[in-house]
Amino acid sequence: MTIRIRFFIVAVFLGIFWDANFACGQVQVYPQAVPHSQAVPHSQAVLHSQAVLHSQAVPHSQVAPHSQESVVWTDASGLGIETTCGCRQQSCDRCRAEIPEPFLMCPPKQTTGVTSGGYGPCITGVDSANGNLGRHLGEARWSDATGVNFEPLKHGEYIGPIRLPAMLLYRARQNDELIFTFIVNRKKTHEEYRFQVGDEININSISDDTLRREKIPVQPDGTIAVPYIGQFPAADKTATQLRRDLEEALKKYIKSPAINVEPIRVNTTLEDLRLAVNPQFGIGGQSLTILVNPDGYIQLPRIGSVYALGMTLEEIKREVNLRYADRIAGIEVEPRLNKPAPHNIFVYGEVNRPGRFELTAPTSVTAGLALAEGLKLGANNRQIVVFRRAEDWRLVSTILDVRAGHLGKRPNPSDEIWLRDGDLIIVPPRPLKRFNNATQQIFTDGLYRIVPLQGITINR
Repeated sequence: MTIRIRFFIVAVFLGIFWDANFACGQVQVYPQAVPHSQAVPHSQAVLHSQAVLHSQAVPHSQVAPHSQESVVWTDASGLGIETTCGCRQQSCDRCRAEIPEPFLMCPPKQTTGVTSGGYGPCITGVDSANGNLGRHLGEARWSDATGVNFEPLKHGEYIGPIRLPAMLLYRARQNDELIFTFIVNRKKTHEEYRFQVGDEININSISDDTLRREKIPVQPDGTIAVPYIGQFPAADKTATQLRRDLEEALKKYIKSPAINVEPIRVNTTLEDLRLAVNPQFGIGGQSLTILVNPDGYIQLPRIGSVYALGMTLEEIKREVNLRYADRIAGIEVEPRLNKPAPHNIFVYGEVNRPGRFELTAPTSVTAGLALAEGLKLGANNRQIVVFRRAEDWRLVSTILDVRAGHLGKRPNPSDEIWLRDGDLIIVPPRPLKRFNNATQQIFTDGLYRIVPLQGITINR
């Protein structure tokens, strides 16, 4: 037997021995799930912060001995959802690892309501939440890899878990598209109604039939036409005030006027507002779509400009309704965010497609580079510059080294930051590429074009 054949046999034997020690050699069968009708309601699902551990997590240096049972989560769903790292075999060393303490701010534990699959792979990995639990302080390394539950949703992973919201309170920004729906609330007012321009009033007198007038309009100057006295102020007065003032003014002509004031058509300002948002006369159909201006204001009919920048929808609703309540009774406005302002990043430099890209979801720096179709050959991914504008528009910049993450050498690279709206990413070339570019400009595109090199001829 030659030396090569012997070496090949030893290598195959070592490979089989390695797989036997670091892989689950037996088929894992999950417990049978209870019928869907007997599933625990979602309201009774246990939060991560309330999850119960069979045993407490211990530091990496104090992992339980080989004979002890591995740490698993309690299955509070009752649906047979596998909550371990995917391996219950005591002979599988790579699956015996500590499971971190639950966090207070985690989405509720999710259940699929279906039977789990019949096989569970033995997967090891690094969780960024466990950076201080491994051998290295701060950022975890691949040497800190432990058993992780990499697919708790099984075949539902393509949908993904219920993640934390991008922010707790959304505040209006420039170019946000808001829809204001106008609703007639029919609520009883606590103050007596005051006549407005456009209202119609009936006036009559018990003692003098000549004073009878029907559907007298409140004219644009706020007056009504009354016999004997002519134009008389009526706007911003209640029915009681107008009756008293008319009787006082008519006493000069009639001994006992005994005036009666009957409102016939009131709150015409509300009708005008509804017509302004009616599709037959305006736009929207009981609603208006309005953009937040660059100055932070929005314009609404009858009340004008309202500052909305940085306000939540509830704050905008309260401010708008208070302003309408001072001018129009019986209307309520409900704002909602129809379309947020576009959020963009800019990628420049050694990428295949530089330009502006819209952020539609939380995006990391590598994901931003993927939007630009990746890096060119010779790009320096160890000195990626990010220019960022703060709240007061001051410039904040940083240099990121993502090369180790791109090569798979760092499982949780700290340079893999989240991108912000308006970020400018600059990918410079490597020193060797800069040298090649300089050489090409000086010699190929410069000196050789001026003095072409024709070659050397040797004559004998």
